[in-house]
Amino acid sequence: MSCRLWSRIGAARFGIGLAAAFLAGPAGAAVDRAAPSGGGTDWIQSPYRHFRPGEAVADGQAVVFDELDEPALRDAIGSEVGRLDADLFERQAWRSPFSAEEPLRVYVARGESGGVRTLVARSFEKGQFRAPAILIDGSDLASAQIVREVSRQIARATLRGYGVDDPFLGPALAEALSAGPNEPAGEDTWIAAAAGDLDFAGRPEALGRLWVDEVARANRASFLRDAWQRAADSGERPMTVLLRQMSEESGQTEDAILLRASARLYAAIEPEASPSRLRLLDVEGGAIDAAAPAALQVRHRTLLPEAEETLRLAWPQDGGAAAAVVRYRDAALPPDVVFFGAGEKRAIPLAGVARVDWVVAGGATGGRGVAAPAYGELSSAVPFSGLEARAEGGVDGTRLTWTTASHEGLQGWAVFREEVLPDGRIARSGPDIVPSAESSPKSFRYEFLDSGSRPGTYYRYTVWAVTSDGTLGRAFSATLKSAD
Repeated sequence: MSCRLWSRIGAARFGIGLAAAFLAGPAGAAVDRAAPSGGGTDWIQSPYRHFRPGEAVADGQAVVFDELDEPALRDAIGSEVGRLDADLFERQAWRSPFSAEEPLRVYVARGESGGVRTLVARSFEKGQFRAPAILIDGSDLASAQIVREVSRQIARATLRGYGVDDPFLGPALAEALSAGPNEPAGEDTWIAAAAGDLDFAGRPEALGRLWVDEVARANRASFLRDAWQRAADSGERPMTVLLRQMSEESGQTEDAILLRASARLYAAIEPEASPSRLRLLDVEGGAIDAAAPAALQVRHRTLLPEAEETLRLAWPQDGGAAAAVVRYRDAALPPDVVFFGAGEKRAIPLAGVARVDWVVAGGATGGRGVAAPAYGELSSAVPFSGLEARAEGGVDGTRLTWTTASHEGLQGWAVFREEVLPDGRIARSGPDIVPSAESSPKSFRYEFLDSGSRPGTYYRYTVWAVTSDGTLGRAFSATLKSAD
């Protein structure tokens, strides 16, 4: 019973372990920024730039021309070129836009050079760039940012090699294809996520990769490449082909992908709350607009709880697809995600909660400009009321007992243990699960025996109520010394 209960709890946790890998890159990074005229020749041969002789990297696949002698940067660029060759062109089978007969040249300027970050070539023939060169103004970039820009330009060139592009999907897909494993969120993403309204379409480099990554998770491995190839074959807009293919193969909608991408974003990072912050009084007064915004738009609101009660929220019948990301004060607990649909009611305990981020995803039928307020109310009876607890040490172990006067929407209790080790460090274990009936208007008594406790040791137990939505509400804590 405990295993089944914990599986149900885990299902609500939304796969948070996958949430940490998000967009990285310098603030304001852009593709093809300030592309020079003349195919780049004038920029390369300018008397204001003094590139050192080229150094071959990645087994001759690329040659790096730098104004500084920085071996570490050259090695990093070579490693990145090799990684993309193995991952992008071999494993994922994207068509390479570069010929094996001539290396990719990478020019890195160290003085102010017009903010150039682009790929140029003498010509484009038979799906490949001739004499390709990446030009980077590295005057305000760290070495890691320069390497990231090289990978971004290679990915953009790969997509352009198919002869099609898309104002949103192109740069968004380039970010996803060029990203290294487990890259953290970049500054652009943190800034965008703090806003009350997120425009995925208007900020494809900062936010689009999240959407693309969610598409990749929900479909077969070659899904994105096949959609791009079909767009090249048909001449249609790649985003149109992708959405149609997604609907036919997996039945997923654009707003469902957008919702999960947004929820994963706030489960992974905790941006500044002020731009989108609401107070409890605002939430109770219907300040959360549940109406769906336009396609690729997300409405975001943040609540920093000011009470220990439970917030009950009724989602209106005309509300869009939404989710609440619940982050706890105990940093060892991963965030939980609660999804909202039209007409649904959810209860979120605020005891022990540090922050709640609400996101409402836009879709093809959204953006009508008519508000759909979601009203909340505080309750002290959900998920339990009248809690009384006791802890004592005995010869058979440490025993916790507690009673509730009533409970509603309760799936069980999660018990965590902290132990003071002989060297003074704190060891944490759990959770152990104590099951419960979901609802009862009568009093219930619960008991937890820690038979593994060591004699004469100090322990701290923290008990959390587990709701039927999979979220946690802090019930009580107890600190005691076990019997000698």
